[in-house]
Amino acid sequence: MARRTLRRELTLAIVFKVAAIFLLWFWFFSPAQRVHVTPADMAAALAGGPPPR
Repeated sequence: MARRTLRRELTLAIVFKVAAIFLLWFWFFSPAQRVHVTPADMAAALAGGPPPR
């Protein structure tokens, strides 16, 4: 009986951690959160000037 309880607790912990990692990725690193940078914007940033608009 103790092995079954341990297995269930470990499974729930792993599922919770995977869900938490996915949510963190979704909120902070998903493609919707990325900033579109053009080569001209990057060149201006490296040169120290304002980005061309």
